[in-house]
Amino acid sequence: MKEEKEEMKASKKQERIIYLIVAFIVIFLIVALIYSIPENYQPSDIENNTVVNIIDGDTFEYYDEDSGDILKVRLLCVDTPEKNKDGYEDATNYLSALIYNKQVRLVASVKDKDTYGRLLRYVYVNEEGREIFVNKIILDSGYGELLIIPPETCDLVL
Repeated sequence: MKEEKEEMKASKKQERIIYLIVAFIVIFLIVALIYSIPENYQPSDIENNTVVNIIDGDTFEYYDEDSGDILKVRLLCVDTPEKNKDGYEDATNYLSALIYNKQVRLVASVKDKDTYGRLLRYVYVNEEGREIFVNKIILDSGYGELLIIPPETCDLVL
């Protein structure tokens, strides 16, 4: 009888340990899922090639419906001020006003990605029925400088 009670106690202790482990795993997975979703991502009404996050004046993220992924893009031939530099906020806000939460058309050129794995693209956005060439308008508006990294020639923005 005493052995039976001890066995039951041991069994209940094992059960509690298993429940705790399962609870820990579930909590860990929920937290991991929450932190893997970009802060501006709203999957309920997002369309293909919709910009979901502006990182800085020449980099953003968009939703790629084909892969179901959020992909990072760097504007070709454009260099805007880095964080904590004069003009950073203005350039970032300008790019945001141009493309945030809008569908963009992305055009590849000579090189597909940079050393950070970001897609290198010419970017176009439709604004009131006409297509705006985002890379060029950022340069023309003074928010960025021309950046030519060979083999790119940047003929489209010159």
